[in-house]
Amino acid sequence: MLKNLKRKGTVLLAATALLAAGCAMMSSKVERYVAPADGSSYVIQRSDGGSYGTTNGQVPIKVGRRMMQGSEMVTFQGPAGPAVVALPSGNWVGMFAGDKPIMTWNPPIGWEWPIEVGKSWTKRYESTNHATKRTIPYESTQKVEAREDVTVPAGTFKTYRISTRTTLGDENVVWFSPDLGIWVKAQMRRTAQHPAGPGTRDDVLFSHNITR
Repeated sequence: MLKNLKRKGTVLLAATALLAAGCAMMSSKVERYVAPADGSSYVIQRSDGGSYGTTNGQVPIKVGRRMMQGSEMVTFQGPAGPAVVALPSGNWVGMFAGDKPIMTWNPPIGWEWPIEVGKSWTKRYESTNHATKRTIPYESTQKVEAREDVTVPAGTFKTYRISTRTTLGDENVVWFSPDLGIWVKAQMRRTAQHPAGPGTRDDVLFSHNITR
């Protein structure tokens, strides 16, 4: 009898520990953004359609650093086209070809930290296309919908699923990996009301060489 009681007590303690661990995992949050180290690189498997273009293949991206307006910025540079320039907080300042701005956002677009499941926010931005010298105001509503394990060609990662809806007609979902500092999966959708026209972009992380 005593042995049975001890065995039941051990099982109960183990079950309680697992439940507590599960609850802690579900309620966890990420306090701040940590960018990949300078020189890190990764490869995205991309499929575009409509206003996003015709890319259908692998896109290598290199992470770097640069000074802008007296501050160090993080850069994400593909093989062609402008680089995304971001604050150390992760918010995107704009897209630049060298020092020439192509597209900029005011304030820089991004998430409100810390991020945790259930958190949502709405902010107003201005997007400026420097070729046309056109600035468009819009609102963006974002929500941290879930914490999920996601499997992509590069492996399986613990992610936060974050959705974005804008008054411009964007309907996006990304799966962000805090361990890597990038999203490992993304589904970008532009509706017919979008200034660029309807389009789709699907990204998954194919491989990476990221250090923190």
